[in-house]
Amino acid sequence: MEPSPVLLRDAAFESRYLEFVAMRYDRVEIFGVDMLSGRAMRGWPLRDLYTDLVAFGDDGAAPTVVAAGMAPAGRRRTLVRGAAGSGKTTLLWRMALSAAQGQRATSDHLHEHIPFVLPVRYFQLRDGLPRPMEFLAAAGVVIAGEQPEGWAERVLAAGRGLLLIDGVDEVGESERARIRSWLGDVLTAYPRCSYVVATRTQAVPESWLSEWEFDALELGPLNSDDTQELITRWYAVASERMGDPREGVALERKRDALLAAVVERPDLREMASNPLMCSLLCVVNDERGGLLPHTRWELYDAVLSMMLTRRDEQRRVSAHDITDFGREPQIQVLQHLAYWLQRNGQTDADLARAHDLIAGLLPSLPRLAAQGAPETLLAYLRERSGFLEAPAPDRIGFVHRTFQAYLAAKAAVEQGDLGLLLARSDDPNWQDVVLMAFGHARRRDSRQLFVNLLHRAEENPASRVRLHLLAAAALGYTTEVDPEVREQIEHRLAQLIPPRTLTESDALAEVGELVLEFMPSPDNLDPDGPEARMIVRTAQRIGGPAAHEVVRRFVEARRLRAAQVQRPPARPAPESVRVESWTTAPRQVASARRTLELSGTEIPPDLDRLAATVHHVVWRAAAPPYTVLRRLPLLRTLVIADPPALTDLDGLARLPRLRALRITGCPPLADLTALALTGVVFLDVSPNPGAAALAALAGAPRLRVLGFPWPAGDFDLEGLRRSLPGVELVPRHVVRM
Repeated sequence: MEPSPVLLRDAAFESRYLEFVAMRYDRVEIFGVDMLSGRAMRGWPLRDLYTDLVAFGDDGAAPTVVAAGMAPAGRRRTLVRGAAGSGKTTLLWRMALSAAQGQRATSDHLHEHIPFVLPVRYFQLRDGLPRPMEFLAAAGVVIAGEQPEGWAERVLAAGRGLLLIDGVDEVGESERARIRSWLGDVLTAYPRCSYVVATRTQAVPESWLSEWEFDALELGPLNSDDTQELITRWYAVASERMGDPREGVALERKRDALLAAVVERPDLREMASNPLMCSLLCVVNDERGGLLPHTRWELYDAVLSMMLTRRDEQRRVSAHDITDFGREPQIQVLQHLAYWLQRNGQTDADLARAHDLIAGLLPSLPRLAAQGAPETLLAYLRERSGFLEAPAPDRIGFVHRTFQAYLAAKAAVEQGDLGLLLARSDDPNWQDVVLMAFGHARRRDSRQLFVNLLHRAEENPASRVRLHLLAAAALGYTTEVDPEVREQIEHRLAQLIPPRTLTESDALAEVGELVLEFMPSPDNLDPDGPEARMIVRTAQRIGGPAAHEVVRRFVEARRLRAAQVQRPPARPAPESVRVESWTTAPRQVASARRTLELSGTEIPPDLDRLAATVHHVVWRAAAPPYTVLRRLPLLRTLVIADPPALTDLDGLARLPRLRALRITGCPPLADLTALALTGVVFLDVSPNPGAAALAALAGAPRLRVLGFPWPAGDFDLEGLRRSLPGVELVPRHVVRM
C-alpha cells in the first residue's frame, strides 16, 4: 500500500528538520565572554566537548549519571534544576542533538523522538504562549514555515515528541505561573511525549511539577575527573582547529599547566567544578597566555562581568520586572553582603539580615532603590547572578567562596580598612581576602600593604613563614610592584623555598596549601635529590588533592629517570650532584647534553653550545678548570674528584648560581671560605678538612646541608653546630644528592 501524501510530506520535512537540529545544536556557546581575540567557544562541536553530568534525585537515591544522548535515567518527565552554569542548556541541546542523530541512525538512544527545544525567554517576544504548530517559530527555527500543516500535532499525538523546555528561571514569577499552566495543558493533550524542563535551582521548588509526576533532578558539580576530562576535550578541539603545528604544541603546554593548576589551587579547583566556569577557565587560559598568577585578577573580573550583566544582556533576559540592574549596583549589593559575612566569620546569613543589609545600602543608591524593595533585589541576584545560593530555608550565602573573598576585599579597600586586613593577615580564614585586597588597592595602598605585611612578619616569629609566603602570593594579584619591595619579597622566598631541612619542611607544612604554589617542579631539579625529598615530605604532611598532585609528579619523574638509567661502566664515575634551585631556567630539550666531564686542561671546542644546556660538571683535571666553569651560566652542581694539589676554592667565587658541591679525594684542601661568595646549598667534602675549615662556612649564607666523614681523634661536633646555625650536619657519611 502506498503511503499517503501527508505521510510523505511529513517524512520529507522531518528529515530536513532533523538535519537542521543536528547542525543547529551541535555547537557550544558561552554568552558574554569578553576576550582579547575572537576564538571563544562559539560554534565549536558540542558532541566533542560534552561531558556527562551527575544529577541527584529528590528521593535521596544514589547520584544519576546524565550521559550524552540519554533521557535522564530513563525518565519521561523530568525537572532538571541546577546552579548558573551547571550545564542545563548544554544538556538539553545535547539531548536534542542525540535525538536527531538517533532518529536518523535508528539507534536506541531517544529512538523515534522528534526534539523541540523551547527557550522560555523567547516566549516573551510573542503574544501568548505557543501552540504545537508554533513551537518551531517560537524557538526561532528558520525553517518553521516549511512544516506541513498539522505536522507538529501529529508528532505529539503519536507520542514521538521530546519537549525540551529551557530557562523557566529567565522570566518573572507571574510569568512562571502561566508557563506552568500552559505546560499542564500540553501534558494533558499529549501525555505520551517525553518532557524535560530546565531551570535554576532557586527559581522553582522540587515539587513544582509533581502534579504531573515529574521527577526532580539536581545537577551536581563536576568531580575532579570530570573537570580534567572537560579541559582535555576543550584543548583537543582547539588543537584540531589550529593550522600551525607549533601552535598545537603551545596549546598542549597551556592544557598541561591548567590541568595542574585546577588540582593545585583551591580557588580554581572550586571554580572548575562548574561546567561554565571550567569552560571560561579554558578560554581565559588560552586567550590570555596561561593561568599564571598575574592573570587571576583578569579571570575574576571576566567572570563577574559575564555572570552579572553580559550573559543576560546577550540572551535578552530580564526577571522580577527589573530593567536597570547594571553591573556596578549588583557588585555594590554583593560586596556589602560578602564583607558582612567575612567580618562576622559566617558563610551564610538569614534572609531577614540580608534584606536589612540591602535596605541600609539603598539610600546611597537611589537608582537601585527605584528598581524594587530589598526582597526583590535579593531574589533577582539569587536567581540571576549565579553567585548566591540558599544552603537552607531562609538562609543566603555565596556559591563560590572565591568570589565572596573577592567582593569582601573590594569592600574593605573601598572603606579604607587596610589596618583590619593587616591585623587579620595571619588568620587562614582571611588569607584569600588579604590577597584579593592587593588587586583592588591603588598602587600607593598596595605598596603600604606589602611594607606593613613584611614588617608584621618580622615582629611575629610564629607567623613569619605564613606572612612571607602571603606577601609572595600577593605579587600575583597586583600589576605594579616597586622593584625594591619585590626584591625583598623574592629574597625572603628564596630562603624558604624549597625546604632544605626537616625543620624548614615542618614550618612550611604548617602553612598549608599556600606553600604548594611556590614549590619547583621535578622539571627544574633532580627528582632524586635532597631538595626533591624535602618537597615531597612537605607535601605529604600538608595532604589534600593539591599536595597529592605534587607528590605524584615527583614519583613519576623518579620512575622515568629510573627507566632511563644505563648500566654503569666498569669504572664507576663519582656520583653527580643533580640539584637545581627553584630559579632554574626553563627545561631544555630532553636530548640536549646536561652533564659535562672535564679531565684535562683543554677547553671543549663546542663550549658555547654546551653553555646553553649544561647544568652538571664532573671535574677530574689536575689543574682547576675555572675558565671553563665561568662560561657555563646554567651550572648548578659540581663534583670535584681527586685533584692532587687543590688547597682552596677561590676560583669558585665567581659562580654565584652554584647550588650543590661534592669534593672527594682532596687531602690538601683546607680553605673553604670562598664558598661564602657562591650560592651553595648542599656541600659534601671528603676527607674532613678540619673543624676550623668547616666552621669558616658560617659565611656561606645559603648553606643548609653539610656532609663530611668523621675524623680520627676528637672532633667537637656540638661546637660546629653552634658555629653553623641553621645548617644540617651529616657526619660519618656523605650526603647523597
